[in-house]
Amino acid sequence: MRTFALSILVSLAVAVPSTADAKKQKPDTPEDKLSCKQIAGRMQVSIIEARGFADRKQASSLARGIQSGFAATLGNAAHGIDPQGEHAASIQKLREYNQRLVEKGCKSYDLDAELQKSDISDVPAPTVLPPKKKKASAPAAP
Repeated sequence: MRTFALSILVSLAVAVPSTADAKKQKPDTPEDKLSCKQIAGRMQVSIIEARGFADRKQASSLARGIQSGFAATLGNAAHGIDPQGEHAASIQKLREYNQRLVEKGCKSYDLDAELQKSDISDVPAPTVLPPKKKKASAPAAP
């Protein structure tokens, strides 16, 4: 009986915080309404999170399987079950944000160079200048 109660308590401890966090989140600004500064800030945080992914130790497949079982059973967040897929999605999102910066005429990031850096004190910054706008040429005189 004691082990059953302990397993129930552990299950609740895993499930309750994630549902409480989900309720606290307020709606985010729609992505099409973000300013250059907001996009660059989001990219800065994502780049720092993505740096050194290959060097980080990943959870074992057994741990991911247990987490997957808890997620399916208790409705807990499935974050961390597929770290490779999450990393690839994060990089794709960075590339989309960078393209939006270019389209808006803002400074953008050299993503490959920024992701290669490993120094923790090296804060990412947009360094690629926006494309120059073509000046409207004056009509030719007759």
